[in-house]
Amino acid sequence: MLEAVRAKIKSLDELLPLVAQLRQQGKRIVFTNGCFDLLHAGHVSYLARAKALGDVLIVGLNSDTSVRALKGGGRPLVPQEDRMLLLASLAFVDFVVSFDDLTPHRLIAAIQPDVHVKGGDYTEADLPEAPLVRAYGGQVVIVPKMQGRSTTELVERIRKGEAVASIKTVIGVIPARYASVRFPGKVLAPLWGKPIVQHVYERAKRARTLSEVVVATDDERVKEAVERFGGKCVMTSPEHPSGTDRVAEVARQLECDVVVNIQGDEPLIAPEAIDAAVQPFFADPTIKMATLATPITDAREYCNPNVVKVVVDRDGFALYFSRSPLPFFRPQGTMAEAPQFALPADAPVRPLRHIGLYAYRREFLLRFARWAPTGLEKAEGLEQLRALEHGVRIKVITTAYRSVGVDTPEDLRCVEMTGL
Repeated sequence: MLEAVRAKIKSLDELLPLVAQLRQQGKRIVFTNGCFDLLHAGHVSYLARAKALGDVLIVGLNSDTSVRALKGGGRPLVPQEDRMLLLASLAFVDFVVSFDDLTPHRLIAAIQPDVHVKGGDYTEADLPEAPLVRAYGGQVVIVPKMQGRSTTELVERIRKGEAVASIKTVIGVIPARYASVRFPGKVLAPLWGKPIVQHVYERAKRARTLSEVVVATDDERVKEAVERFGGKCVMTSPEHPSGTDRVAEVARQLECDVVVNIQGDEPLIAPEAIDAAVQPFFADPTIKMATLATPITDAREYCNPNVVKVVVDRDGFALYFSRSPLPFFRPQGTMAEAPQFALPADAPVRPLRHIGLYAYRREFLLRFARWAPTGLEKAEGLEQLRALEHGVRIKVITTAYRSVGVDTPEDLRCVEMTGL
């Protein structure tokens, strides 16, 4: 059995004749590459998806020398021979070949795979080998990363001696104030025969990660409406300056691990979006706060100060949130003193629209609510900047879900026209 696994490990010279034979048989060749140091579930999912794009999957593995050059003297943690054997043991990996270079250009030029696959921490625009693949007629495919699975984060946890936190209870809290400047009582406004807050509550209850859903309000009318449809409601102080403070008051009374702040004026909230925000907490005990974002494709949305933008690092953690267009795409030639904001069709990165759903570890939420508002928070009017200014990393999960809030009677009419 082990010999059959070892037979998948080839040198480039051994591999090329096999590739030629497979091509003659009409097989579609898929290639990917990486360090694969500390093989984990994210790697397995990624490789399975890569194999699904063709008939034969070849994995190019960075050698020990290459990994040290890329990652530093402390890596790899698993030696090259072991990493090759582990990869070859996967049923959907057909061949493994190592390389000493920093990039896989030499392997790709020799193999010329039909499909070159790379993980979602890249875009095709910033992938160095993409022009080479396109030059011979190959296809580049970017496979999204599995959220909450990262070798770098795993190594950091091992070094700190941190085990994966056991998440047992996740509570969804819907802050539902009656008072609203633009639309008083909007959470009780009827929509398709039910108050808006009931739609939010019932959709949140369908989220698989939530153990319980609670409405937090400061108005008896809201409490009565929630109890009328069988929901759970908690009365909170009318003095809270924000929904987060209201959610924190409820969290103090509950025993739970993670608290999700679900906007009470989004009747079309997707249960899957809630689950996506919670999922990283199951894998990474260092995450204190998570939120959602969705790609911006419309230039008006990009320039609209009522649409909050977020930029993230390669691991999906927020670098900054702003009402300004973010990032700024520098135009060709000389820039005018007055900035011209435009969303180019060939933008190297996709701008992200922030979605105001937050998940917190309970102990962090209670601490966060005690912090005074910070300078950037006041300047932008964005509460999440308080966390960034305190050095807290915010995990941002990119989703196709686009939130639809009801802030005015006009918004409600627009939602009514969409139908259920």
